[in-house]
Amino acid sequence: MASAFWTLEDGRGFARRWSGMAYMLELITDELKEINGAYDFYKYLEWFVIREDQGDEYNGYGGFIRNDENIMFDIDLRTFAPANRTYFWEATQKALIKLEKQNDEKNNGMIFLLTSILDMHKRIEKGENPAELNHMNSIEPEPNEKLGPGWN
Repeated sequence: MASAFWTLEDGRGFARRWSGMAYMLELITDELKEINGAYDFYKYLEWFVIREDQGDEYNGYGGFIRNDENIMFDIDLRTFAPANRTYFWEATQKALIKLEKQNDEKNNGMIFLLTSILDMHKRIEKGENPAELNHMNSIEPEPNEKLGPGWN
């Protein structure tokens, strides 16, 4: 059952079990720090990566607890500056390529998730109706928030 939700640029949702989303986010942020110009976004997004070895604990409903603060895995990409969205997709592609090169069957589940979200992104770029492939029951309205660096 899905317990973490990401809203993509056209309002469609990508939803999966929290552990899969947590690992995806970790892989993506690991790649962000290697992309020229993406360091500030990496530092922002890295806050949302669960670090169980540092005491973070799953909260039971799509996020984790760090020092008595609930941090949720729910992300709306539209709240990020356009350049940061570009960095996000580049890092996602790099994470997928890295896993595929490892040629390890234990990565198959994560390869599927990364391939799925990248497929959704390609559909968005082609202008596909967001209802065609959407893990949520509706199209999310445009948010008013602007989060993270790059909104100057």
